[in-house]
Amino acid sequence: MDPAVVVSFFTIILLELGFPLLVAWFLVRRYHISWTLFLYGALFFILVQIVHSPLVLFTQAPLSEALYAAIPNRTLALAVFAIILGLLAGLFEEIGRYLVFSRFFPSRNIATSREHGLLFGAGWGGVESMMIAGLLALTLVAYLFSASPVLASLTPFDPLVSLLERLMVFPLQIAFTLLVLLSVALGRPLLLGLAILWHTEIDALAVFLGVTSGIAVTEAMVAVNAALALIYIWYQRPERHVFGGKSPAD
Repeated sequence: MDPAVVVSFFTIILLELGFPLLVAWFLVRRYHISWTLFLYGALFFILVQIVHSPLVLFTQAPLSEALYAAIPNRTLALAVFAIILGLLAGLFEEIGRYLVFSRFFPSRNIATSREHGLLFGAGWGGVESMMIAGLLALTLVAYLFSASPVLASLTPFDPLVSLLERLMVFPLQIAFTLLVLLSVALGRPLLLGLAILWHTEIDALAVFLGVTSGIAVTEAMVAVNAALALIYIWYQRPERHVFGGKSPAD
């Protein structure tokens, strides 16, 4: 057992648990809104995954076998498989968000404002980060108590990949949230379609590039999309926009 690996895992776990809470704390203080929006984001992410994750888990093996049997070109078959998985993620998560903003928010008299979208998105992406932190914690326990040669070969840099990916996916989840929220608030279904397509593109490329090009190229693709997400979030910050001459929170 390498103490440096243990320290690295422990540090990354704390960061993946803590940074979404830090972002949420900033948003709550900055816009004087309730932590409830963060909790709603976390709750509805979990509810969506209760349906989405088992569906993917139980269908991806037979689906991939059927595609490889039907399409002789393995690269093309992989591309189709990746697009289907990406589209499922996009449809489940973005339609899930859409239903929350169009049905649940009005029933609770919650305004479809940009600041609410930011905090809700932080909860949605934040609980995902916390779940990954939980998986890392299980890996750390296995590292401490297992004699597996694979685990024994881990280095202090290996957990950093997880943190880097969470830091990139987090703004993407907030950007998707804002697109869907504005689709509802402004009555523009095209924004919902854009969120679904963007989500599909990232997840599909992640699957395809992960197999064909390796982790470095895959993470570079995610980084480019994360940069676009940060630009979009900056552009959509509440201070820049008003709804009907009023602050979005009014």
